[in-house]
Amino acid sequence: MNTRILIVLALILAGIAGWFFKQQGEITPPVSIEATDVDYEATDIKAVQTNDKGETEYELTAESLTHNPETNLDEMSGITMDWEPSTEQRYRIEAGSAAISQQTGDLSLSGGFTLTSEGNKDAPDIAPIKVIGNTLKGNTKSGQVYSEEPVKIEQGMNRFEASSMTANLETGEYEFGQVAVAFTPAERQDKALF
Repeated sequence: MNTRILIVLALILAGIAGWFFKQQGEITPPVSIEATDVDYEATDIKAVQTNDKGETEYELTAESLTHNPETNLDEMSGITMDWEPSTEQRYRIEAGSAAISQQTGDLSLSGGFTLTSEGNKDAPDIAPIKVIGNTLKGNTKSGQVYSEEPVKIEQGMNRFEASSMTANLETGEYEFGQVAVAFTPAERQDKALF
């Protein structure tokens, strides 16, 4: 083959390649990385919080954790918390998202929560209580929690709703506001008295 033909073919191919790349448009600008409000973040969290004496306050698992330095809160999603505020009481809390201050112990749960007592060691015959609601606030150091929104309560076969709730998880004492109960009496059975 003649070298002229090879040179002409090479120039034609170079022209087609140039036209092809020109038709692709401009390259998008490089990604700019800006400073965020996040100190650190992690996924698949398993953590244990201890008190000043080295005793376990609570064990926590979460899908993700982000620390916000402006608010100094650990913001988590998909949490399960096993909390033992006293030697007699143990609770399991599940929530869609949570914000916890490690310094003050302030706790705020949102996205739906379930608070379940895991029984009292001194009174094993008392059925565990389960509280279901949208938001729950409290403090892990004092063992106090409250919800200012409606909650549903289950304990054994008993079920009722309340407009609000406060609880001292160290002692296992609950207080409910504006309780609504649906009472279904047993079916009437007519019997002759004599």
